[in-house]
Amino acid sequence: MTKNTITTVMVSIVELLTPLSTEERHRVIRASLALLGDTPGIDSPKGDSSAEADYENALPPRAKNWLKQNGLSLENLEETFHLNGEVFEVIASDIPGKSDKEKTYNAYILTGISRLLSIGEPNFDDKQARDLCKSLGCLNEGNHSYYMKNKGNEIAGSKEKGWTLTAPGLKQGAMLVQTLNKKL
Repeated sequence: MTKNTITTVMVSIVELLTPLSTEERHRVIRASLALLGDTPGIDSPKGDSSAEADYENALPPRAKNWLKQNGLSLENLEETFHLNGEVFEVIASDIPGKSDKEKTYNAYILTGISRLLSIGEPNFDDKQARDLCKSLGCLNEGNHSYYMKNKGNEIAGSKEKGWTLTAPGLKQGAMLVQTLNKKL
């Protein structure tokens, strides 16, 4: 497009968007970009909750309660998890912990939190947590089982039957999310 055409298109778009609210404008622009096959890269301005609403709508009620109880915001989640369809994936490149044992334990906690955010229950199988440990570089095959024997009261279950975060585990998960956000 030439500069003159771009200006003409921009003027037309501004005229069409003028009567809409800020939230509606952002919705229209994101939808238009999606229809064109582009990735919407427009963030909502502060005070406009449309982007947050989209993110929050993906959260099950129990996850919303967990956020509220622990004073976490959706921005906190966006720095630690990526919403991929309906699944929240851990995107942290590093995990808190002074040793592989602590990092492994924290990876299991974050796996439970990702399931809470995705399905509303902090239940997960051992493979999911091991895969996260592997991707974070803290999987120690020789000592992994030993690490998980001394899991404390934050994680219940077993490798065979799967794991569940307990109330203390959910609290620990919130602290991990806060810690990961402070590292930025």
